[in-house]
Amino acid sequence: MRRGLFTLFIAACVVSVTTASSTDALELPKPQPVEKYLGKSAAGANYTVQPIVRSDGVMRIFDVDTPYGKFAFDGVEFTKLRLHELDAVAAIEKMSQSEAFGQAFGRAALGPIKFGADLITKPVDTVERSLSGIGNMFDRIGAGLSNTRADRDNVVESLLGVSDTQRELAVSLDVDPYTDFPPLAQRLKEMANIMAGGGLPVRAGLSFVPGGAGIAVSSVATVSSAKDTLRDKTAAQVIAEARATLASLGVSDESASRLVENRNYTPADLLIMARALKQLNAQNTTDFVDHASGAGSRNVAFYHRRRAQILAARSNELGGIVSFVTFGAQPINVARNGNVVAAFTVDDIAWTEVQQRTFVAATAEIQRAKPGATPVLATTGAVTPLAAAEIGKRGWKIVHIKP
Repeated sequence: MRRGLFTLFIAACVVSVTTASSTDALELPKPQPVEKYLGKSAAGANYTVQPIVRSDGVMRIFDVDTPYGKFAFDGVEFTKLRLHELDAVAAIEKMSQSEAFGQAFGRAALGPIKFGADLITKPVDTVERSLSGIGNMFDRIGAGLSNTRADRDNVVESLLGVSDTQRELAVSLDVDPYTDFPPLAQRLKEMANIMAGGGLPVRAGLSFVPGGAGIAVSSVATVSSAKDTLRDKTAAQVIAEARATLASLGVSDESASRLVENRNYTPADLLIMARALKQLNAQNTTDFVDHASGAGSRNVAFYHRRRAQILAARSNELGGIVSFVTFGAQPINVARNGNVVAAFTVDDIAWTEVQQRTFVAATAEIQRAKPGATPVLATTGAVTPLAAAEIGKRGWKIVHIKP
């Protein structure tokens, strides 16, 4: 059974579960129109998001149709990330199809440049991973990771200038140069090969896009905060900076290695997350890093990156975060006033049977560990009236923070 992220956090903290009364009121997560979460971004040049959005009680699930396959993405912000990448794909395709672009290479007679057809090798795996990744985020905590190399650049391609061009093109489109999303990864690689081989500067190539690139900035889904570094440095250099930043926070080389060797994170993720943790500057950051290193899928890795960014940006609103503390296997936070802060980047919280059972258990666990502390639930999403009332009855303060 698929569970939501917040549910599994609480479950991970539980030592002994107290069962709530079966007579208490419960509710089912309600489907919502896609426009509520994505507005006009629900449709683009190369994608359409289905009009009704499902929920598991904490995260919204978006079904997306594209020419490259059907996808299901967990969470509003992860969906915005993928739609942003699809916009970049559309921009690259528009560039390749322009007559001016072909003429720049003296190939006008050959017509539009054709990309490879094999965009997605395992589309079913992509969908299944997105659907199950967050719900199963605790399954791989402490598990060994098979990928041990941190340098993501191909040495030969770097010498030919392809990797440099790919990074510059991606950053110009405000997307991750090391994206794992097949439609964009292949388009970036093929267009970088074409531009590097023909000696066409990225800025000149983008000028051939009819009507402009049309890429809109969407919150923390972009790489704009680290664009200069991502454009000018190789993956190895980027990761070296992330390692050094983590080391300055007291994170051991062993813990940092487990994180950077997890290929569910791109070098951009690692850099942005490390910089956010440095801004937060909380004690015991190792707890966060050790937990994040167990991310078993791309959307879970993105969740950890985004959570670090939100914690850094909203620390003062949460009473000033001073340290991480782990309950069970999940790092949460302690504020200056001693309150325990559980900050989650969820979409909305409904009062389901599982939420009821686990909130009772979590309250007891926190009271045992920090007597007298006020537990604070900080969420970027909505909380239904029933859920808010039931959570409040258990002594929790609910704080809404901006995503």
